[in-house]
Amino acid sequence: MGNRPKMSPADRAKQFMPFAALKGYEEALREKEREIEEKMKNELVEEYHEDFSSFD
Repeated sequence: MGNRPKMSPADRAKQFMPFAALKGYEEALREKEREIEEKMKNELVEEYHEDFSSFD
């Protein structure tokens, strides 16, 4: 396999460590998910009030 110097286990492990290719992407996704969930919840509450307001 050639005459390359042997890589230390720590250096070899670094090659396979996960990294964030897009910094802040996961956080942005979580924020968008939170916004959508909040919007859906508000729409459901409005729909509930519309459906049951006639019973007042």
